[in-house]
Amino acid sequence: MKFKLLINPHKNEIVQAQVHQKSIFTDNLEKFVLTNGNSNSIIGYDDKDHVILQLEDIVIITILDNKITAICINNKRYHLRKRIYQLTNELPNNFWRINKSSIVNKIYIDRFEETKTAGVNIVMKNGLSDYVSRRCFSKIRKELK
Repeated sequence: MKFKLLINPHKNEIVQAQVHQKSIFTDNLEKFVLTNGNSNSIIGYDDKDHVILQLEDIVIITILDNKITAICINNKRYHLRKRIYQLTNELPNNFWRINKSSIVNKIYIDRFEETKTAGVNIVMKNGLSDYVSRRCFSKIRKELK
């Protein structure tokens, strides 16, 4: 493998890598380049176009139509190419796992509602609602104390 760095302040910046096949390394390199190494953002996809999503704009990450989807404050939806468990480990502390298929940004929580079956739903400020599993709710309750 060769590495070449050309510094020319009069040209547009471009990062180009020529590889034999796509790998975890190339995915991580692509993410790093597209986010400029900023850990406060994540790559989403809108009709195959890369979109850099700021974490503070994400309200909920959930599974819709068998795809991991990030729903932002403007109610736009973007597909993510990571699994929920991977995102749980990578996201900062202001994101809570509320069930097997959803993660919410606690900044955008409006309220918790009790259901008729003694369960709990979470209602977000943009009107979205999802159920909270018992296991996750006990962790959230401990954190709220």
